[in-house]
Amino acid sequence: LLGLTAYRVHHTKDSNYGQAPDYNKTHFYVDSIIVELLVTSILSFLISLWFLSAILGRVGRGPLGKYATEHLSLFIIWTMFLVGSAITTHKWRHLKYCRGSSKQCRILETIKAFAWICWILTTFLILASLANMTRRKHGWGGPVHGRDDAAAYPDTRSAAYPETRTVQPAT
Repeated sequence: LLGLTAYRVHHTKDSNYGQAPDYNKTHFYVDSIIVELLVTSILSFLISLWFLSAILGRVGRGPLGKYATEHLSLFIIWTMFLVGSAITTHKWRHLKYCRGSSKQCRILETIKAFAWICWILTTFLILASLANMTRRKHGWGGPVHGRDDAAAYPDTRSAAYPETRTVQPAT
């Protein structure tokens, strides 16, 4: 979706179709919903890089390593994909007549499809994260990697020492 939307913005900016009505080269026509999908794709890529490194690196401390941050960011991306997909589908719902003849029609149809696919994948990510959170019995403040820290850091306040025996010398 990132590459398709970037191509569409580049195409509308560089073509005669993309020029402003007064043909002043300072203002260009770009589909705002395509730009929104481009921004959503970039944002989701950056957020996924952060959480991938947080999960693999077992970052669970600090505000960016918690389930609440993960779910908030996934909800924002989910909403942005939903809005972008719905408006794109509404705006270009009748493109079936030009699929075979125009490259731009095929690009727009593909952008519509991938926008909905990204929204569905984000929905599955939210559900999988919720399932992991409930399975591990963590709250919103639990570590995003989902593992227990108790196994890695034993409680030292209740450490029991083994009994010491003194050996009596044989007489």
